[in-house]
Amino acid sequence: MIFSQRFKASLLVLTGAASYGILSTCVKLAYKDGFSPAEVTGSQVLFGFAALWLLSIRCWGYMKKMPGIVFLKLLGSGVFTGLTGVFYYYALQTLSASFAVLLLFQFTWMGLLADWLLQRKAPNRFQLIGVVVVLAGTLFASGFLEGSVPQFNWTGIGLGLLAAASYTLTVYFSGRVATEVPAILRSSWMLTGSVIVVSLIYPPTFLWSGALTNGLWGWAVILSLFGMILPPYLYTKGAPHLSTGVASIIGAIELPVVIVCSSLLLHEQTGLLQWLGIGLIFAGIVVSEWKSKRASQSESALSEPQTDMPR
Repeated sequence: MIFSQRFKASLLVLTGAASYGILSTCVKLAYKDGFSPAEVTGSQVLFGFAALWLLSIRCWGYMKKMPGIVFLKLLGSGVFTGLTGVFYYYALQTLSASFAVLLLFQFTWMGLLADWLLQRKAPNRFQLIGVVVVLAGTLFASGFLEGSVPQFNWTGIGLGLLAAASYTLTVYFSGRVATEVPAILRSSWMLTGSVIVVSLIYPPTFLWSGALTNGLWGWAVILSLFGMILPPYLYTKGAPHLSTGVASIIGAIELPVVIVCSSLLLHEQTGLLQWLGIGLIFAGIVVSEWKSKRASQSESALSEPQTDMPR
């Protein structure tokens, strides 16, 4: 029974991560249809915002109990979600989908840095080894060693890294802000913050420019479904039944999904060294999460008083 529950939870998280992996390719296809980053980002966030608030109707009564400061914290946290989309979708204008997602995946070591700076929690040696392996994998997977980096652009690389930093802060605050609020309601308020910041950067001119009726609405539905609705719901259902480490490892499935989708639909080339790099990134995540968990368990065992009583 427990195995069945964990298997179902793993499948939910796997599906949620794979949904994220479809986004990059869909964005590139939307660009090919002639839509701009402003139209793609703005419509995705707005459609997701409307859908999540409809899904959270049953929780509206809970809002009467929420202090005003909680609303502000959730709105503020949502700003980083909005900025992640802005930076990442701009990066996709000048970078291939497979290269852009490699930059986004730098959140694997940026999260450790955030814990170090904000929580004074220094990474242990296993996490540092994992970071080195992830960076080595990124070098292999980027295509640098084969001299085959498509659309190399320093501005795009900078935007991709900014997207990774924003995503790191999204994950950091999502796990610490108003965790007592129902997940669907928390997501709705955070997405409200995203809508505000994205609308300030990109005024929603697509609402009256005719872009929606010219096909943008279809991409908005697809992107909001796979980026704003399915992943948060699936993670909320599955992640509580898994350890953080296991969820992180399963979530890394997003990377090969992006590579496969970009290869099949965008015809981006992926060589043997790049697949080796993807494998190294997986290995780095596994080392960082699994070994660090074992190390913390060993430290806990050493700090416990020893007795002769059986456990």
